[in-house]
Formats: sequence, C-alpha cells, structure tokens
Amino acid sequence: MTPRRLVVALSLSSLTLLGCPDKKPAEPVKPVEPKVVEAPKPKPPPAAEEPQALKECAAALEVAPAIDVKVGERAGKLGGYKLTFADKDADALNLGVLGPVNEDLGENMVALKKYAKFFTDEKADAIIVTGDVGEKASSITRVLNALSETKLPVFVLIGNRECRAEFTDGVAASKKDHSNVVNLNEVRAIEFPEVTLVSLPGYHAPDYIQCATGCRYFKSTLDDVVRVAKDSKIPVMLVSHGPPRGASNQALDFASAGGNVGDENINKAIGEGAIAFGVFSNIKEAGGRAASDPAGATLVKEGTPSKTLFYAAGPADTFGWELNDGTKSVGMAGLVSIKDGQASFKNFRLKALTPAEKAEAKKLEPPPATEKTEIEPPPGKVAPAEPAKAAAPTEPPK
Repeated sequence: MTPRRLVVALSLSSLTLLGCPDKKPAEPVKPVEPKVVEAPKPKPPPAAEEPQALKECAAALEVAPAIDVKVGERAGKLGGYKLTFADKDADALNLGVLGPVNEDLGENMVALKKYAKFFTDEKADAIIVTGDVGEKASSITRVLNALSETKLPVFVLIGNRECRAEFTDGVAASKKDHSNVVNLNEVRAIEFPEVTLVSLPGYHAPDYIQCATGCRYFKSTLDDVVRVAKDSKIPVMLVSHGPPRGASNQALDFASAGGNVGDENINKAIGEGAIAFGVFSNIKEAGGRAASDPAGATLVKEGTPSKTLFYAAGPADTFGWELNDGTKSVGMAGLVSIKDGQASFKNFRLKALTPAEKAEAKKLEPPPATEKTEIEPPPGKVAPAEPAKAAAPTEPPK
C-alpha cells in the first residue's frame, strides 16, 4: 500500500472512530396564542354638578380691584364680594339686629321709628336686617328708607318670603337715595376690625320659600361661607335668615308647630369654618334668646359676654307672636356687641301701641296698591298663610 493510500485509510478510520457530532432535534414551533383584546371600559359618568344659587340671590365670591366707597358716614373699600371698614371703634362694635318686618303697614312703620331710636341711643355702628323685609319692592324700599334715616350702614339680605326681583328692585331703589344701604345678596363679606360678617341669603327648604321666584341656597353657597370664614384672620359672624339645627325646645329653631326645624348644614358650616358668632330670625317663637353653641344646648344670658354667641332676633313686626318663653311679642329687635373677641346681646321689646301711636300709624299706611301682588308658592306647593294680627306659630319647613 502506498503511503498516500495509507494516510487516506487512517483518516477515514479516525472519522469512523470519532463519529459525527449529535444534532439536537429542532424545537417544536409553539402555536401563536391569539391576543385577547379587552373592550374599553366605559368611562364613569361625570359627577353631578353641584347646584349653585342664582347670582341675584347669592353672588359668587368674585374678587375685583378695591375702590373707595362711603357707606353712610363710614369710609370703606369695596372689592368684588368684600366690603372692608378699616376704622376701629373706640369701645365695642355694636350691631343692631332686626328680624322679619314682612310689610310696611302703618303700625310696622311706627315700630321702625322706635327701632331706629333704640339703635341710635345704643350707639350702634350698623344695622343688620335678616330677611323677610316685605313682599313688594315699594314695601321693601319704605322699610329700608326708615332705617336709613339713622345714617348707619344698613345691611340687608333676602329671606324666604320675598320674590327675588321685588327684593332686588326694592333694595336698589333705597340705595339710590341712601348710600348706607348694602345688599348682602351681592356683598357677601363685610370686614370690620373686630369681626367679619358673612352672608347666607335665602332659605334651604324649597317648600317654604313663599314665592315661586324666591331664593334658595345650596351646599355650594355654604361652601362659600366656609371659604370666607377660613380666610378671615378675625372672628366671623354668620348672617342668615334661617337658623342652624337645634336639639331641644330651647334652641333657636324650635317652632311650636314642628319642633326643631333648622338646617343642619349650617351647623356643619359653623364647625368647618370655626365661626364664632351668628344672627338669625326666621323662627319667630325662638326670638330674643342666644346660645353659646349652634344647637342651642347652652343658653347665654342677656348682657353676658361669650366667646361664641348665636342669637335669634325674633319678629320685628307688630302682629303679635307667642314666644317660646311664654311671653308675647308685639315687635322686637336686638343689639349684638363685640369686644375683645367676645359677644353679648341686648333685647329691645316694644309695648302695645298707644292710641296716639295708632293714629300716627294710620297716617303711615302704604298707598293703595294699583295692582294686586301675590306671593306665589313654588309649583305644586301651597304657601303657609300669614296670620292676620293674631298670635300664631311659625310654619316650620317639612
């Protein structure tokens, strides 16, 4: 065998001994799983929009550049929803408080003269009218004009009795001749050095808003109250027609025909905003009393200073109302004084008119109406009847 053949043979033998390398079997092809495409989840429905009070009832907290104004004889600055008085009173800040007048009848006009004198004698710095001023624009104007003669700032808001157009027109007509009238439906905060007044115009219970075009407030309106209260660096006083919810027959909302009928949302706002003071008037029977808490658990005696004070002004009209303390009112008003962060109150109650005063009242009767004006209840509701010069309980909300 030649050397070349020997080499080839050895090479083949080596390959035979070594063998071929093992081949791994091919991986099986996995089937492609179809992708599961989930249907898009439906978007949650938008949250229900919080109802807002009408601008004519409770203006929004809109800020505007402050301008100098004169409110009666008091200088101030008005910027959007806020009116500010910088001058501090020498002693205490005295605020006259007046509840429902309802009509400009002659006897009520005589009573207003007495209230004006009381406020002046007590050196009041301003007058607060807590709603139910009158039914017609002309009546509202006459009532406010009588109070404006004091030259004091007169702050007024709408209650549950007035139609909003009648209220707006009546206040505007009085403002035209008296610079000291301020509409608290529009100006929501009044800043004194001693206290900030915050307004809650209108009423919470639609069944007892006695005009189809009256003013109702909502949670959003109360949210505005809380916002102003939290922003204030001084104590805050809530000005509202309706009272907070009480818990006893001593409370500011106790109506003889319905028990405690106040708005519990006012209580919440007072708590959230750390509101120290409040003045109310709608539940006439509860007039002339004050409590240190909005629920009325602890009454405060007249003339006693308190770090928290919530006061019910009672009825200013002369019809005659049986009060919860067993006495009868033929017209009443109050004075709330704030000094050194504390508040106290003083009541002023009228006596029955003398024959001479009744004769004067006849001369002050409003002119005969050229058109019949009716307070319309909301659709489907019947407005409670106003008693005609007779003692009767305040109709409570349902």
